[in-house]
Amino acid sequence: MAWIEVSLRAAPADVEAIADVLSLFAPDGVSYEPVIRILDHADFAYEETDEPMLLRACLAAPFGVAVRRALRRRLGALPLSAPLGRLHYAPVVNNWAEEWKRFFHVLRAGRLVVRPSWEPYEAAPGELIIDLDPGAAFGTGQHETTRLCLGALDAQVTTGMRVLDVGTGSGILSIAAARLGASSVDAVDIDAEAVVVARENVERNGVDGIVRCAPGSIGDDWPWGPSPVADADLVVANISSSVLARLLPACAAALRPGGVFIGSGYIEDGAPGVEAAVRAAGLSIVDVASEAEWRCLVAVRPADGVGAGEAH
Repeated sequence: MAWIEVSLRAAPADVEAIADVLSLFAPDGVSYEPVIRILDHADFAYEETDEPMLLRACLAAPFGVAVRRALRRRLGALPLSAPLGRLHYAPVVNNWAEEWKRFFHVLRAGRLVVRPSWEPYEAAPGELIIDLDPGAAFGTGQHETTRLCLGALDAQVTTGMRVLDVGTGSGILSIAAARLGASSVDAVDIDAEAVVVARENVERNGVDGIVRCAPGSIGDDWPWGPSPVADADLVVANISSSVLARLLPACAAALRPGGVFIGSGYIEDGAPGVEAAVRAAGLSIVDVASEAEWRCLVAVRPADGVGAGEAH
């Protein structure tokens, strides 16, 4: 089906009124793209500026002259705080809500192969397939941190392990752990919508007998009773650096002696703080992998009576 994208720039104070008009012509919705200022690269913190926002709406073609005039009349009648930017029209082949799928392809990480649910792929001998539809949740395998975690899981997970996935997103890392031989995986995320997506992906991959998902987090927000203590063989957390540092004591406490922690979601500048938090939690760092500016570390909980630090 052919579509026409309508876009324009408008003052932030006028965005809601303009979006209301656009939505009359584009029932699938209107996107807002504010101009942002980065406050903290390590924790993805930002603030929106007062510069004009970009609005986009997708309308079914043909979008004729009469309809364009009607749209301009409605927009022209609005009591706006600033002059309205020029309307731009551009043809698109697919619905804008589907466009992102063009950038999500089959991805390999060691033995693991992430296959989008809409893309055919026949597994080669020895490959472990993850069928994925990320929806609105983080975790397609396309981001550096997800790829790094997949590689670390491939190296660390052994048959029968009990795994905890903190900040599961799409569920990709939980499914990977199950594919690699974990006997049980507890997956949590503070975003309830992400948990819905994760459960769908877990069922899609037939590992719902191994992976359970629930809203929550490790520590006081653990959804299945008291937070685990010395119970997990492996904990993986692909989240921001500040959250990672905050949750590290609970993650470390959940590990049995000799258990493995995989942490990612931070960039090179945040590495010293994350690594210090790992050591403070009593873990020994055994490996750090990188891709572009992103980092992923692997650490272990020493056997009882053995001090933490660096393993060589």
